[in-house]
Amino acid sequence: MQPQAFYPELRHATVPTYVVSYLFPVLLAIYEIYRVGYWVSVHGMRFYAFGQAGFEFLLMLAFVAVQAVAAIVFVTVTWTARHPDFGHRLTNLALGLACSGAILAFDYFVLQRSV
Repeated sequence: MQPQAFYPELRHATVPTYVVSYLFPVLLAIYEIYRVGYWVSVHGMRFYAFGQAGFEFLLMLAFVAVQAVAAIVFVTVTWTARHPDFGHRLTNLALGLACSGAILAFDYFVLQRSV
């Protein structure tokens, strides 16, 4: 008897799906690391005024909005083209949006609300 292989939904998608799904969260994470690193180099580990740093959080929200619009356009195009792996693409896009949401939640709840 041959062992059954486990193939999760995330493995069966095309390269454009991975680019649209995970490029935005990776870029957002890199920006967050840069932003926190710059803050620590200038102000040290004192994050009490991090929430008043300016427009950076709004920029991150706008970036996630662009990701959501790109995902909607991508899903619409794949749905209208009747691709057989539509469900796999939808799963990847939802996980990419969830990753971006987790980065925003970390920034808001851990860094901006710390006192």
